[in-house]
Amino acid sequence: MSIPDDYSKQPWCMQDGRPVLLAHQRIDDDALLFPPLPPKSRMAARAKLIALTGTPVLYSFTVMHASPKLGLPPTTLCFADYPEGVRVFGRLACPEGRRPVIGEKLQTRLFDTASGEIFGFELQEPAQS
Repeated sequence: MSIPDDYSKQPWCMQDGRPVLLAHQRIDDDALLFPPLPPKSRMAARAKLIALTGTPVLYSFTVMHASPKLGLPPTTLCFADYPEGVRVFGRLACPEGRRPVIGEKLQTRLFDTASGEIFGFELQEPAQS
């Protein structure tokens, strides 16, 4: 797992070809916090970096509609809960015609935007029977 130099601007690393979000934990506290502290923060010396490797689940979602003048498609946003105890806000990719279900398993993914890569989530494909 290679951790980026400035993980406060890119709060993920790649592990086995997939993005893994990073959080921080203060040395004197069990709570994990997202996003990680900037490396130059005075508090960073009293915190350790933790990779969120558990499977997140959908806590809530909403669909945001841009102004019709912009001509942009709706964007789904969500809160995802990690088993490590962290709740993360991000974009949610849903297959065409599939509506998300609260409690559904998610996976972290990267989105290309005009401003560069950002993290988000997508629904895990249901198991084939």
